[in-house]
Amino acid sequence: MDIDDVVRRGRPDSTGWARSDAGRRALDGVVTAASAGEPTGRTAARASRPALRWSLLGTGLAGVAAAGVLAVSVVAAPQAARTEIPPSAGGHPGAVDSGGTVSLTARDILLAAANRAERAPAETGRYWHVETLDVHGPVPVGTGADRYSLLRSRINASWDAGDPRVASWYGHRELGSRPRGAEDERAWRAAGSPTEWTLAVDGPTKLVLSTRPGEGRLDREPGAPRYLEDLGRLTLKQVRQLPDEPGALRAWVTERIRTGRDAGYPAGSAESDSLLFGHLSRLLLDTPAPPKVRAAAFRILADIPGVRSLGVVQDVRGRSGQGVEFRSGPRTERLIVDTSTHRLLASTVVSIPKGAAAPGDKERSTLVLTADWSDAAPQAPALPQE
Repeated sequence: MDIDDVVRRGRPDSTGWARSDAGRRALDGVVTAASAGEPTGRTAARASRPALRWSLLGTGLAGVAAAGVLAVSVVAAPQAARTEIPPSAGGHPGAVDSGGTVSLTARDILLAAANRAERAPAETGRYWHVETLDVHGPVPVGTGADRYSLLRSRINASWDAGDPRVASWYGHRELGSRPRGAEDERAWRAAGSPTEWTLAVDGPTKLVLSTRPGEGRLDREPGAPRYLEDLGRLTLKQVRQLPDEPGALRAWVTERIRTGRDAGYPAGSAESDSLLFGHLSRLLLDTPAPPKVRAAAFRILADIPGVRSLGVVQDVRGRSGQGVEFRSGPRTERLIVDTSTHRLLASTVVSIPKGAAAPGDKERSTLVLTADWSDAAPQAPALPQE
């Protein structure tokens, strides 16, 4: 049974109603309630209570887990709140299982986010302020049986002035390195729980990692801020002029994938869809795009074949949202959507190099702490509150 079927019980003449403006508002409510564990009419989703402008290509497609309280993780909802096999974006919309629980597809989730984004008022402020917690790795340390891996955590922040005559600022703060997982922690303890590691890198200097957080830094941007590096390093003015119709925005992105640094993948190919998902996720994560452009990006994501719902998920700060996932070859990207605000809470990317036996050889997670227009004065990042 889909959303239309549910609605027709009370509105017999309502064929197609879920795709009307009124139906979209109802779907929006279903998705939000499912995320919060609130009743949705006859049914309830039984759920309990994610360099700053990194390049998708330049990072080697990194990301999933983190260590300690600084981690960004995708935590599955209790078994009763999720399907055994996550439904794809193109699947049966808003199906109701035999227990009467609405099982939202990725398409439901992303279209509801698009509806909210489209209705959002335009924000104002002196700076576009973004603060993220970024975790990447793994970094192998030790030798032989004593070998284990670390994950590095860092707060990145930017204050991009809306007025080009005003200086922009960026800041960061290292939060320290930690063992990647339980086995790594056991090996780390067996090695005496070291708090510092010196690693050889290319060049004359050594890389020193520490469990101790560093000092916060704040520096003036040497030039005007740029966005979406893999799509042309756009200025703020260019971001504001992006197409706000899904077909036009998709054509704009896929043409840059075809002709740009992404090796000429044609639109509709698996490689192009993977990059399309990644580039639009990045736009939604930390780019000051207008509300209608954000709505168009969500609608394009909803139409990419193979996008799946993960159900209700949480980041380690306890924030709940609807999870969606896209897998393409060795690369998996997961997003957590805050359905009450149409914002992304987190992005996680995992890449398995060719020939690797297990995932996690390349990892990067980004937890969005702040992404909005603000009049607050720039300052060095503080340590996150646990």
